[in-house]
Amino acid sequence: MKKRINFIDIARAFAMIFIVLGHTLVHSEHCRLIFKFLYSFHVVLFFILSGYTFKLKNESFLSFIKNKFIRIMIPYFVWAVLFLIPYMILGSKVGDTIGTTSSFDLSKQLLNVLYGNGNMSALKQNSALWFLPALFTMEVVYYLIIRLVNKYKKITFPVLISSISINYIVNAFLPIILPWGINTALTLGTFFYLGYLFKNYKVFENNSKLFNKYYIIIILIIGVLACFFNKSNVSCIEYEYGYFTLALISGLCLSIVFIYIAYLINKNKVLEYIGRNTMGILIFHKLIILIFQTKLGIISKLLKNSNIYLELSLSILVVILSIIFSLLATEIVRRIFPLLIGEIKKRNNINT
Repeated sequence: MKKRINFIDIARAFAMIFIVLGHTLVHSEHCRLIFKFLYSFHVVLFFILSGYTFKLKNESFLSFIKNKFIRIMIPYFVWAVLFLIPYMILGSKVGDTIGTTSSFDLSKQLLNVLYGNGNMSALKQNSALWFLPALFTMEVVYYLIIRLVNKYKKITFPVLISSISINYIVNAFLPIILPWGINTALTLGTFFYLGYLFKNYKVFENNSKLFNKYYIIIILIIGVLACFFNKSNVSCIEYEYGYFTLALISGLCLSIVFIYIAYLINKNKVLEYIGRNTMGILIFHKLIILIFQTKLGIISKLLKNSNIYLELSLSILVVILSIIFSLLATEIVRRIFPLLIGEIKKRNNINT
C-alpha cells in the first residue's frame, strides 16, 4: 500500500471541495466572481497533484495501460451508464437547468458515454465524469514522456518547453473535439508534467525556496490578477480558457498557493479523509447537488437568485451535505465492489 502524503491529500481535498462548490454555484446570480476564481485553477490543481503522485513502476507499457484502464475507465463507464437512470427521471423535468430537453435518446447517450468527452453537451447525466477519461489519456501520454525523460535527463526542460508549446498549438488550432479527453491531455498536460517535476525536484519540501510566505503572497497576487483580467471564465470541460496565457498563469499560481496552505496545515483528519476519497465524491456529488438545485422548491430558488450572502451560505451547506452523502455512498461501494471507485484492493485509492 502506498504511503500517503498528508499535505497532498489535504490539497486534493481542497481541489475536490472547490469543484463541488463550483458545481453548486454554477447557476448562482450573485457569486459569479467566486465561481470565476474557483474555475480558474481547481481542475489544474488536480492535474498537478496527479503528476506529483505519479510513479513509474517496473511494468510494461501494456500492463500500465491495463492497470490504469481498470482503475479509471471501468468506474467511468459503469457510473456513466448507471447515472442515465436518474437522468431519465430528473432530466425530463428540469429542462434548461441541467442543459437538456424533455427528449431522451438512449442510443445517443450511450454513444456519448463511449466517446468519453464532456464537451458537445455529452455526459449531462453526470458531467463531472469527463475528468476520468481525460486523466486516463493524460497519464498514458505522460507515461511515455516521463520514461523518455528519465532515460535522458538532459531533455527534462526541453520537454517542458515542448509540452507548453503543444498546449498552445492544440488550444489554438485543433478544430475537432477528440474522444477520451485527448484535447485536455494535449492542452493542459504540462500541469501533470510540472507536478511530476515538482516531486522530483522537491519543490514542496521544508527547505524549498519557493515555500516562503513572501514568494507565496507574490504568487497569489499574480494568480488573482491573471484570473480576473482574463476575459471569460475558464471551463476545462468546454475547452474555454479566455486568454490562454492568463488561464495557465492563474491555474499554476493559485494551485501553488493552495498546495502551500495544505503544506502549512499538514495534518487534518477530515481533509485527509476527503482527499483519500476524491474518486467517490467526484462520482456521486453531482446527483446530490442536482436534487438541491431542482427539487427542493424555495431552496432551489434561493441557491440561484437571492443575495450573495444567502446564496453562498446555502451553497456551502449543500457542499457539506453533498460531500457527506458522497462519502457514505463511497463507503458502501467500497465494501461491496471497490473496483467501482477505482480500488483494486481495500484503501488503495486512485490519485484523482
